[in-house]
Amino acid sequence: MEILSVDLAHTAYCNIGIVGLEMNRQGLEVRTLAPAQFGLMGAPSPTQLADALADACERLGVKILLMDGPQGWKDPQNGLTHSRICERILNTPGKTGLPGVTKPANYLAFTTFSVSVFHSLVASGFRLFGGPTSQRLLVESFPLSAWKQLKLLPLPAKGKAKSTDLLRASADLGRLFQVAIPEGLSHDELQALVAAFAGVALVCGDTLGYAPAGAAPTMIEGTWREGFIVNPTRKAIAR
Repeated sequence: MEILSVDLAHTAYCNIGIVGLEMNRQGLEVRTLAPAQFGLMGAPSPTQLADALADACERLGVKILLMDGPQGWKDPQNGLTHSRICERILNTPGKTGLPGVTKPANYLAFTTFSVSVFHSLVASGFRLFGGPTSQRLLVESFPLSAWKQLKLLPLPAKGKAKSTDLLRASADLGRLFQVAIPEGLSHDELQALVAAFAGVALVCGDTLGYAPAGAAPTMIEGTWREGFIVNPTRKAIAR
């Protein structure tokens, strides 16, 4: 399995969506993986989640790991007041400021959790995306912008999404990429899936198949700052 994509959550492991993409002679195969398969239950721990994902990637032969959540905090010299450059470009609803600051303030717990997971994964041997490469790569995703990049109607927020919304989103992805989508994917799994298609282009080295937004990640005072959000394009699986 070349690609693993995670729709992150910090409240409960059961709210985390995990989808894998495997490339074979028949095409692209979509697989879902429940957090419980990795022994993850209850309230999430950043280091426990990072360790489980790193072990799964090693065991499954994953080259690209995508994760929906901020990889780092704002660079104080980026010229923006409240956010990272990638968040300004993509107009994300949540803004990541200097360490310990988010807008709105209720994003802080999730952001802190996400940054910690990224930090632990880098410590385990992953490399943050900074340009074309396809080996043990850790990539920040943002499903809302992925839907928009693909010119597809985004899923409503999880609490507002109906079963018809999930069916429509699944059918849209299947038609666009000519891929068989498993039935009954959850909101979290569909969010992970739409972001995952960027990983196909990254594995193939096809720079037309993904669109990065932001600035290269850097380490400042012991914390990662900035970083790219990478979205799939309609040419994501052209090869």
